[in-house]
Amino acid sequence: MQGKKFFILGLSALALTAAVSLAACGGGGNNAGGGGRDTYTMEAEYVDIADVKGSGLSSDQSGYNLIYGDGTQEQKDLGWSSGYYVGYTYTAEFRLDFVFTADKAASATIIMRLGSELGELLLTPDNFEVSLNGTPINYASMTVENSESMAAMKFADKTLTNSASLVQGENTISIRILENDLRSGSTGGPTIDCIKIQTDAVLDYKENTDNPAQRGGI
Repeated sequence: MQGKKFFILGLSALALTAAVSLAACGGGGNNAGGGGRDTYTMEAEYVDIADVKGSGLSSDQSGYNLIYGDGTQEQKDLGWSSGYYVGYTYTAEFRLDFVFTADKAASATIIMRLGSELGELLLTPDNFEVSLNGTPINYASMTVENSESMAAMKFADKTLTNSASLVQGENTISIRILENDLRSGSTGGPTIDCIKIQTDAVLDYKENTDNPAQRGGI
């Protein structure tokens, strides 16, 4: 079964969607979830990011300027889905919300595609909180491998849970950086490429594909 990815089209009050086949986020492979499930990919750079606060190694960034990449084929070939990702997560003020709707209540697998420029990161619910509809996911600790630089970022899929419970209607997966010592004694976090949701529910969400073009604005 092919994965599905949805786009809100036009300004009509009627939400029109188009399903397209796609490879797994950031790389090749089968995007079918198995067991009658489809895999839905939500890009970090296309969520509502305008008011998100962040910090990096040498500068603080916020909003659209958290997005790294130029959308080139070379960057896609590095494994950055759509050729972008979200960085500058080195502050406890960082929060990113992935909002979507489900046509029914259903079980789901939640996968995050993460990278690091801070060395090998050990993420736990105590330093990297991921919640579904306000309830933190008690995932097992996971290691995110190091990359040489932001320009050479490498991403890997990390499965948080195979038994998330989606509700019918609106759902929100929220990522929060908690106070930690991942950055040589100060707060750090991973870079974020996308999340994947595997479920037999039909999901719908809005992608703000013009977000990268807003960088550098007031």
